[in-house]
Amino acid sequence: MQRRGSPLRVAPSASSDGAGQENSATVGGVAKGLRLVLAGAPFDNGNRGVEALGRSVVDHLLGSGRVERLSVLDDGWGVRAESESLELAGVRNSRRLHRRESWTRITFDQRLGGLGNPVARRLREADAVLDISGGDSFAELYGPQRLATVCAPKEAALRAGSPLILLPQTYGPFRTDAGRARATRIVRAATLAYARDAASHGQLLDLAGADADPEILREGVDVAFALKPREPDAQTVDQVRSLGCDLLVGVNVSGLLRTRADHTRFGLAGDYLETMAALVQSLIAAGAFVLLVPHVHDDKDSENDATGIHSVQSALSATDRNRTWMLPTHLRAAELKWCIGQTSWFTGTRMHATIASLSSGVPTFAYAYSDKFRGVFGTCGMTDHVADARHTAGDAMVGQALASFGARDEVARSLKAQTSAVVARARSQLDEVLTVVTALAQS
Repeated sequence: MQRRGSPLRVAPSASSDGAGQENSATVGGVAKGLRLVLAGAPFDNGNRGVEALGRSVVDHLLGSGRVERLSVLDDGWGVRAESESLELAGVRNSRRLHRRESWTRITFDQRLGGLGNPVARRLREADAVLDISGGDSFAELYGPQRLATVCAPKEAALRAGSPLILLPQTYGPFRTDAGRARATRIVRAATLAYARDAASHGQLLDLAGADADPEILREGVDVAFALKPREPDAQTVDQVRSLGCDLLVGVNVSGLLRTRADHTRFGLAGDYLETMAALVQSLIAAGAFVLLVPHVHDDKDSENDATGIHSVQSALSATDRNRTWMLPTHLRAAELKWCIGQTSWFTGTRMHATIASLSSGVPTFAYAYSDKFRGVFGTCGMTDHVADARHTAGDAMVGQALASFGARDEVARSLKAQTSAVVARARSQLDEVLTVVTALAQS
């Protein structure tokens, strides 16, 4: 890791595809655009929060006019061109050596000079590898397999000798010595690292150690605050606008917390779905129409928000069910953000559903299952509008949510100024990254 007072620079990467390869910033003295790899934010997937991260970063970087090629790592097959400057490159957490998308094969090929592996070549040619870990997955919270998956591109970038930049994210919790040691090695080897809130910044500093340069360990905000909303299809727009004739509130129910096993895994204080059903009933009794917002769609049905929403609806009376409507599951992250922006108040358990709400200036209440919510809400001065599902459930949680709902007009006034500053920071930090990478490429 760079020390205080040291310039941010990286030694040129070795090339195995031919001698005389020039730095991608210049060819024959003529300036070129940057070649970047983005990991940890594939936007063609069922998790609209991860898509929001990817889209926010991609749109800003390509809109800067400073990027020649941006390769987004996803779980597809091969390398697929999306536009002149954007491509998708498939990677898989698999031991199948015959598949070049396998991280095992990529690691093997890297150690033997690349062997024509397209991902290994892009990692080596990159002016920087930007990694965001899905926002919150650089941790042991979701198990060892997830940690291995999010560490793979970081470690591959370091093997390639390319600058590793950790975009704003949560760090930890790490529950084992091995997991923490692995994270420490990565953080200390990074060229630049951002945390997405003050609490995560403290964790980042702790991982890096007392001798690390604090200048390159920066506090930022979640990049999804920068996502621009987009109107969905006309039928959905008309439906949402017709519901807006009433007091329209939004509720996200997470499919991650549906089962008893989930309750045990995250240490929840009570039955999550029963609590959410009671909240929806109370909001309807207060005169609201409830727009139900699924934010994750899992092909295996294990984490589908829609499944959780259907469970909540089935617990309602027929009269109350008629005061709810679930958004279509095909909507993309930017379209969901537009829909959420039409509500007068919003609550949810998926982090990026609540970020879509906060960044739209909508008074928001989080029903959290980890510490990450309080940190992110703190960037908007909204920590009082977070209930922790590990300590609060049932009537106690509903009471806190209804207090937030009742204060929505006052909160909306104070949130406007806070949100605009956070959105601006979400964009300026990406400009900082471009400035640093350009300097590295030209050094």
